[in-house]
Amino acid sequence: MPESQSPYLIDWAITRKCNLRCRHCRGIPQGELSTERAKKLIDEIAELKPGWVIIEGGEPILRKDIFELLGLMQQKQFEVHLITNGMLLSPQIITTLKQLAVKVMISIDGATAATYEVIREGANFKKVVQAARDCSREGILEAINFTVLKTNYTEIPGIFELAASIGAQKVTIIGLKPCQDYPAELLAPQEYGEAIELACLAAQKTGVEFFFDEPFFWATVRERGIAAQMPAMSAGILVPSTTACIFGEYLFIEPNGKVKPCSFAPLVLGNVSEKSLGEIWREALSSPFLCQLKDSKTRTGYCRSCKYLEDCKGCRSRTFVLTGDWFASDPVCPLKSEIAVERR
Repeated sequence: MPESQSPYLIDWAITRKCNLRCRHCRGIPQGELSTERAKKLIDEIAELKPGWVIIEGGEPILRKDIFELLGLMQQKQFEVHLITNGMLLSPQIITTLKQLAVKVMISIDGATAATYEVIREGANFKKVVQAARDCSREGILEAINFTVLKTNYTEIPGIFELAASIGAQKVTIIGLKPCQDYPAELLAPQEYGEAIELACLAAQKTGVEFFFDEPFFWATVRERGIAAQMPAMSAGILVPSTTACIFGEYLFIEPNGKVKPCSFAPLVLGNVSEKSLGEIWREALSSPFLCQLKDSKTRTGYCRSCKYLEDCKGCRSRTFVLTGDWFASDPVCPLKSEIAVERR
């Protein structure tokens, strides 16, 4: 398969098992691939030649054969980025991950124990910060991941300061995607604008790099003249070649083998228990619906006349969940009111 036809990345939720109960959990279906099928899937991923592989969950460390599978990924020369809540990262596990050349991203959704432990029920702030420091000391901490909610976005400056104290070189700010009580937790357009400004200012103050995982981030920065830089380092969530929504440009694999065009899409392309991953990917590439959806010219509403449309496209999964229309404008874009004014 030509390199241009390879997925940007493969995001594999390798287990639904988890030791925490998080307010923003998207919900994970029952079922888990056997070790034998998981090994075969790794071969199929290698054939697709994605830029890198994200391993997440649930909590990936809870899968019994996780290190065996990571070892096979190392043999295949995958660039592996593991997202963990950090609660299970003992010195022995950190050493093993280092030996397997795994880059670790630890989720810390609050700059204070009070905020973090409410969002991630069952977690311990002191313990996760220590685990992050241990990973940083061993040179495997790639980033602190921070999912932004109404209840924590004002702590963005604090999370950058915490990252600096830990020795983390980067913060990845992840926009909240569909979950239970989604509308109540989701930032409004104005709040998203505030969050973007807070992140940019905090990066300048602390020297910690960041990636804001929202397609409208760079449009907002450019339109408002905010100083911001693309991270110099690689990151599992970062796609350097584009700032737009990459719906359908990568594959997400659920623990039960269902494959989606986005981690949060209510749309299933197939199941690796029934087809090979390569077959599912080829069908996705030729899908009239996905081709139409990836075409920015099919957008409706204010997105259609936005000068940043090609660089953004709006989050398709969020838009569908909130509007019921795959082609509608992103309802939480910080520029929506400004674009509406320009159209008058």
